[in-house]
Amino acid sequence: MTTNSSNAANTEEAAHLSLKLGRLLLASGADTAHTREEVEHFALGLGFETHLLITYESLLLTLIAGDEFRTKVGSHIPATNVNMAAVGELSRTSDDTASGLLDAAAAASRLTSIENSKPLYSRWLVAAALGLTGASLSRLFGGDWPVFATVYVASTIGTVIRQQLGRWHVHLLAIPFISALVSGVIGGLGMRLHPSATPALCLIAPGMILVPGVPLINGIRDAINNNMVLSLARLSFAVLVIAAIASGLFAATAITGVGIPVWGPTALLPIFEDAVFSALTTIGYVFLFNVTPRVAWACVLCGVCCHAFRTTLMHLGLDIVSGTFISSMVAGLLAHIFSRVFTAPPTTFAFPSVVALVPGSYAFRAVIGGIQILHAAGSVPSPVVAETISLAIYTILLTSAIALGLAIALAVPLPGWRRTQTQAQGS
Repeated sequence: MTTNSSNAANTEEAAHLSLKLGRLLLASGADTAHTREEVEHFALGLGFETHLLITYESLLLTLIAGDEFRTKVGSHIPATNVNMAAVGELSRTSDDTASGLLDAAAAASRLTSIENSKPLYSRWLVAAALGLTGASLSRLFGGDWPVFATVYVASTIGTVIRQQLGRWHVHLLAIPFISALVSGVIGGLGMRLHPSATPALCLIAPGMILVPGVPLINGIRDAINNNMVLSLARLSFAVLVIAAIASGLFAATAITGVGIPVWGPTALLPIFEDAVFSALTTIGYVFLFNVTPRVAWACVLCGVCCHAFRTTLMHLGLDIVSGTFISSMVAGLLAHIFSRVFTAPPTTFAFPSVVALVPGSYAFRAVIGGIQILHAAGSVPSPVVAETISLAIYTILLTSAIALGLAIALAVPLPGWRRTQTQAQGS
């Protein structure tokens, strides 16, 4: 293939910018389908058709314009930190480029600005908010007020340590292990000083805010959309992170003497109380996911409707898996509606509202049960084996129910946020 130097330069620039857009979207927590859609939309605005291959490590992009084409491999995709503000800005950049409001130079400048932008909230505010999230999760699982206070301290300190370890570029699996160990030890010591009827929650609840809920959900959604290689990569990494958290909590039980039972009943709060603590839980994820203040209240409302609705269904006798599936569909529909109102991607509202449903406690107890089975060898009681298998199955079913409920709801052909934004620009 031969091209003149001017066209080759334009093709190179378009490929570079398209890959940069895709890399920033994936690094900010966007799912595969959304990333592919935005890159294709963006490149079309620059005059090129595209074919994008997304893997866990990199992107492979082919640009086509008439008889000319250019294939380029994108740089390594960094560890994912969910950043809904960045996802929204990147999607708007794609729209503005496609509609002709931005040329290549202006688009490059905006992408660089988004890449270098600082989080909306300070790390201390995020830590305090996640402390409240962990404490509220303990109440949702039936913890009393001493547990609430202990978990708040443990979750806040654990989050600060997690942030600092990330700044030091510690190994990705060492971060959740150390954070879970420290927060678990603090929670266990708190229960030694002030015993409670539910001491295990002082270890489990701080660990739950470490669970990679968004990668888990995106991994299931990738499987639904037949992106199997990327799905397996995301799910495998999420499983390793959960195993690291559970190992940290197991070590904390050995240090403090506060155990985590493999089996135990799941508390079901009164609906109003559940709604209050669901709201407080969602607030922490709003800060963690860097959601803009303008739409924060809508995220909290989605979270309240999602979790409280599942609790209502369970009070009416529905099982937890079906309740999770239906509640996730409700969250997805609300996210779809709010995306039109605020001209923002639906995931901005969906992810913070459903992460509290992710069965972190089931996964932890399944891993701990597995460790107990290995330690006990042939003398392990059969109820422990049965409960461990049951917990593992529940973890898979509940996570799948969340992702499937969101996928179905977001596929409903309602007027989307992109159409609304275009109409707003035209007016």
